[in-house]
Amino acid sequence: MVPVILGAFAAGTALYGAYKGVSGAIDHNNASDINDDAKSIVDRANARVNTQRQSTNAVLEDYGSRKLRAFNGVIAEFIETFGKLKNVETLRSPELEKLNLGDFSTVTLEGLKNDYALLKSSGLGLGSGIGGGAAVAFGAYNGTMLLATASTGTAISTLSGAAATNATLAWLGGGSIAAGGGGMALGTMILGAVAVGPALAILGHIVGNKGEEALNNARSNLQQAKTFRDAATLMHTKLESIQRVSSLANGTFSKISSHLRLAVRDLNRAIEEHGENYALFPVEARETVLRSVKFAQLLKAMIDTPILDKDGNLVLSTEKQVEDIAALAV
Repeated sequence: MVPVILGAFAAGTALYGAYKGVSGAIDHNNASDINDDAKSIVDRANARVNTQRQSTNAVLEDYGSRKLRAFNGVIAEFIETFGKLKNVETLRSPELEKLNLGDFSTVTLEGLKNDYALLKSSGLGLGSGIGGGAAVAFGAYNGTMLLATASTGTAISTLSGAAATNATLAWLGGGSIAAGGGGMALGTMILGAVAVGPALAILGHIVGNKGEEALNNARSNLQQAKTFRDAATLMHTKLESIQRVSSLANGTFSKISSHLRLAVRDLNRAIEEHGENYALFPVEARETVLRSVKFAQLLKAMIDTPILDKDGNLVLSTEKQVEDIAALAV
């Protein structure tokens, strides 16, 4: 009887062991499938954010380069041409007075001249180039602020430094940011300094774990991957907003630059016809002068309007500010 019982027990144990083996194998397969799903979620989120990152960075870089071209081109031409005029102290008009309301109160021609002087003294004058982090910084920040801090003859390195020391700009340009002396991978930072840190412990096949443990870990990984995806979605939305506002600013700046270029051409013609004494200008010629001043001041307003704050967040008032400037550029 005992041998029969022992035989039955042994058979039961073998069957249980076979069951656990099969169950463990199934758990391992399920864990592998779940981990594959988690990895796919992370990879898709990474790719989506990285594409948007590159697109946003390109717009900011283009905007910064456009600002520099304007300084070296139409702004320099306006300063030179307008500087020929005498007796312009009485330059007044209702239209120009509108520019001195609210946010435009600090927009002055003297400020524009100072900016250009700083630009030349810092080595970013005619014939120099700007690119990469420097261009992005020039597009993202208040141009006057950057030029004021870059007036020691090392403007390019200073501007590049502004980008490198700002987590958002460094991340936009390179896809990673330095954190605590080490690297912080894409997805661990949301613009605005919100970190989620989804550290997926196991991706792909699991070796050496018990089947049940592997399955539990895989489920945890999937949840972390979904958290990562949600964070990446927020990051993507922030990047889209920065790009939208940067594109609006870029287009508005381009439009005003074109208006100023035409106005400077007309101003040159007026000086050729009527001389350099503004006090003796007829009404039509005076209107030409006023129009050039108007667009120069609007361009200065654009230069002084930052896209991002010092922490790399989108300045929420900028979109309305740019829209107000655009409405005056007619």
